[in-house]
Amino acid sequence: MILGFLVLGLILGVGVTQTGMNYSKNSSTVVAHADDNINATDQGMIGDGKTDNAPMLQKILDDTKNEDNVTIHVPKGNYLFTNAELNAIVLHSHITFDFDKDAVFQIAHGDRMAFVYPSPNAGYDGGISYVNWNNATFRGDYTQDDGQSVFVQSINHAQHVNFNGCTFDNAESPTGHYIDIDGSHDVNIENSTFTGFNANTDFDYKEAIQVDYSNTKAMSYHQPGDAYDNLPSYDINVNKNNFVPLSNASGTVKSFAPNPIGQHVVYAKGVGGIIHDIHFTNNYVQDAKPQLSDDGANIHFVCVSNLYISNNTFENKGALGSGNYIRIFNTSPTVKMSNIQITDNNFVNLDPNNRYVYFDNTKGAGISGVKVTGNKITSSKSNIPFVLSAGMNTGDMTVSSNTNNKNVTVKPTDVKNTTKLKKLTGKYKSNKATNKNETYVSGLNSQYAKLNAKAAKNYSLYNHVRGHANWYIYNQKDGWANAKKSGIVYVDMRATADTGKWYRIRFSSNPNARKYWVRSGALQFDKITYEDYERTMNPIKNYPMYSAVFNDSQLAKAAGTTADLGSKSVDITKRARRVSVWNGKTTTYYLINNKYWTRASAFY
Repeated sequence: MILGFLVLGLILGVGVTQTGMNYSKNSSTVVAHADDNINATDQGMIGDGKTDNAPMLQKILDDTKNEDNVTIHVPKGNYLFTNAELNAIVLHSHITFDFDKDAVFQIAHGDRMAFVYPSPNAGYDGGISYVNWNNATFRGDYTQDDGQSVFVQSINHAQHVNFNGCTFDNAESPTGHYIDIDGSHDVNIENSTFTGFNANTDFDYKEAIQVDYSNTKAMSYHQPGDAYDNLPSYDINVNKNNFVPLSNASGTVKSFAPNPIGQHVVYAKGVGGIIHDIHFTNNYVQDAKPQLSDDGANIHFVCVSNLYISNNTFENKGALGSGNYIRIFNTSPTVKMSNIQITDNNFVNLDPNNRYVYFDNTKGAGISGVKVTGNKITSSKSNIPFVLSAGMNTGDMTVSSNTNNKNVTVKPTDVKNTTKLKKLTGKYKSNKATNKNETYVSGLNSQYAKLNAKAAKNYSLYNHVRGHANWYIYNQKDGWANAKKSGIVYVDMRATADTGKWYRIRFSSNPNARKYWVRSGALQFDKITYEDYERTMNPIKNYPMYSAVFNDSQLAKAAGTTADLGSKSVDITKRARRVSVWNGKTTTYYLINNKYWTRASAFY
């Protein structure tokens, strides 16, 4: 009889499983089976924005790691992650995350969390497979006190990985990457949005999506026990995504958009092959961070084949141009690259300093099968090369059917020095007003500043601040060609607008000389240091007085002369030392009666 009850119990147990009761809301252990759907909150995750969900998510994953086709449903809520107990979330094969609308994975206070795709074995089959993220939101933040909060996908030897309709919001590492794809294949990123890149100065060339090799130096996170073998990634599809900046309320750029995709190193000299079959298609990139070095570029690949950059729109609205926008580079004397296609893209107001597209084979074994066709360039600048190359054969490149914004064909006569773009707009065609806010402050017209060394390359000269009614950009002949070798310009007004901070300058001391508007980043003002300095003194010389120290970046206004003070004593409350950008000389100023500034020489 006892044996009979045991058999009956086993039968009933099987029956329960077959009816699909796969988890218990009140159980601390997930009981998952094939094709299971698991509710994250039923298993203990809490979307209150306060509770650390890393340990619970890891427990859910650990409890289901031996099951197939598990779906974790994430209901609406703000699910906080910290690194207090876990350094990373370790995923497994055959897992799908389905996020409800307004379901968010949140990281804050400078914390960092990696989602790890473990690879205990070498080879393309050494990692996990079939991982899907649907409508997921990974949200971080940035503060001066805590720094950047980070979510990163660390993918080693994985295959069949899909991100669909996801949002990566203000959570990219300051040293680069939202998604590391290393020695992996069949990775698809579609219909997703990537925002913000608060890069460290030495890492602003890094990208949101890194396509790289299985190597410890390439990984954002090192999972204990992982194997690395320098295999390249391939079959990567990045389609219909947005890469956009974080904006201030006025619409100006708060932090630039991430550089969308690329890589920079060949590991083990490419003995395991090179990165190949990369598709970057139908994407929109706005205001990527300017890359101003000679070899800098917003999209950069080295030693790659079967690269397709097609049907994308690259646009600048609030950012300045990079040195190059796309750079394809062969650094290996033994690696031959082939089939590079840059087709049917829109390049809008990028205005790069060097060229739009650059192929560099000066150190490589060759780049063949290059096709640059059907692209459209819209720009307010003239004389910017579209395609340039170095160390290549003319027969290896097809550059055709590329047009400017007047549908004038851009025809290369020599791929080593492609014909430069013709002027793309009529002579100083005025633009409509777009600024909602503009503030102007005038100052003495005898004040000066010095142009930064690359001001003429990095900045344009305007008739008015960009976004003001009827603004336009001066051409080289009417603009920068008139600058003095000294770099000294005269400044008489500043402005703050939705399009940024501006100064009005002249290349001559003559107040009637032509005036230009330029962004504040083009100028270097005198270095001024301040200190408390309390004295009672009598002025003995007639010197001008100002509302601020002369040549202050805020621009000083005239405030009479020391003769207006008579011979009576005045209170000195501050002292300032101004180091001239013109001649390097130091001049001392005093603040009189907490109101006017004048040179200290007035009292001696």
